[in-house]
Amino acid sequence: MTTRERPKLSPGFVWIIVFKCVKAAAFLTIGAVALRLAKLPRNSEPLEIARFLGAQTRAILVQHVSRVLDALTSGQIEAIAAASILIALVFAAEGILLAMRIPWAPYATIVLTAFGIPAELVEIARRPESLRRYALLAVNLVILVYLWYRRNEFRIPPPAEG
Repeated sequence: MTTRERPKLSPGFVWIIVFKCVKAAAFLTIGAVALRLAKLPRNSEPLEIARFLGAQTRAILVQHVSRVLDALTSGQIEAIAAASILIALVFAAEGILLAMRIPWAPYATIVLTAFGIPAELVEIARRPESLRRYALLAVNLVILVYLWYRRNEFRIPPPAEG
């Protein structure tokens, strides 16, 4: 019995894997920071955020984040943290499964990426001036199209009969 080799990863799949892993790291960081912020005493957020970002407490970003956090309870911040960590785990799983060349991984990534498109469209409708949102939508659409056309790349052909 011979073992069949897994197909090589194409550059497009490598790029998608890296993208998914970077998104996982970003959401994990957001979750960890939110957990830390949920434990802070009220009204200490500007100082802690400034320390974390290496910014002045009067910086616009620090003030904006502080106002948002002021409107949330610690339970709501913990829920945001939990959701962020869960999303990070999903992105990490996508990247790992693609890296392992699991035959159904492209299908799972297609479905999970497609689920995010409506939310991205809603965000664009809310803030149509945000170029970052258009860029993220474009990247995810490119991923969808690429995966659709290459969805069977990890399938190992049956051995030739001889």
